[in-house]
Amino acid sequence: MLDSRQLAGETLIPVGTGADAEDVGVKQFSFRELTYQRFMRHPTAKWALLGLGILIVACYGAPLWHLVFPNYIQAPDQFSLLDAGTGPSLRHLMGTDSYNGHDIFSLVLYGGRFSIFIGIGSMVVAVIIGVSWGATAGYFGHALDAVLMRVTDVFLTVPALLLVPLAARVFGEASPWKIALIFGLLSWPSISRIVRSSFLSLREMQFAEAARALGVPNRRIIFRHLLPNAVGPIVVAFTLGIANNIVLEAFVSFLGFGIQPPNYSWGSTLAGAQGVLVAGNWWWITFPGLAVVVTVLCINFIGDGLRDALDPKIIR
Repeated sequence: MLDSRQLAGETLIPVGTGADAEDVGVKQFSFRELTYQRFMRHPTAKWALLGLGILIVACYGAPLWHLVFPNYIQAPDQFSLLDAGTGPSLRHLMGTDSYNGHDIFSLVLYGGRFSIFIGIGSMVVAVIIGVSWGATAGYFGHALDAVLMRVTDVFLTVPALLLVPLAARVFGEASPWKIALIFGLLSWPSISRIVRSSFLSLREMQFAEAARALGVPNRRIIFRHLLPNAVGPIVVAFTLGIANNIVLEAFVSFLGFGIQPPNYSWGSTLAGAQGVLVAGNWWWITFPGLAVVVTVLCINFIGDGLRDALDPKIIR
């Protein structure tokens, strides 16, 4: 017969304490512990998290690596015309560009700082706006919900590839902060729809009705009672949005509207490789492109792992 705590969804594990295991205790795992265990049992998520961590440390530690390994990692403003267009070697692990002799490995490390910052920063902006917007619409409903969702629909129709070049002209020289803000303003509608759909069902549950009956303020009900129950889909959307915005930044910079020299991102590094691939310089476009692919794959695998770990219906 099931224990009441089992019916409540807690995981109970019998633990033998006596020599003959006659005394049986019960170990209860918190939601955080269960989430961690499920995530670590995911076949690819834990390795993707390790790979992404190594990539972030490598990129953001680039100035330090430059001091430790000055013969192999150069600052972006260092170049040698004598080394221009050379392929991968022990001196230049990923070769050099065909114009100024910039070390591609160094550009990948330094450029990753801006690309990763834009991906994460934009989704932080998107989550702040989207959660507030969607929670308000889903909890209060009725006319307010209709108005807020129609505004969301308007933002969903705005094409990113049209708005980003326009914003670049309006705001002047593109910077990581400006691009992250623009991408965040383009990404929040999807977050708001996820939060709204969760709140429409959560607000009708007994614990929410009990809180309202006790006179708990709406703000406390939203952020202390309902939002923690919707955190799973939000976290998954957050991770997948990071991957999407890293790709979008690379594409926008490739078109010439994103990060521009003397600053470098993965997209601007790829943009410089236009026209040299047919001349035989395959390494200039290959290695920055692989950095984007590996980062996006790691983030997508982490998102898959978090989706499974935060879903109580999935038992592993």
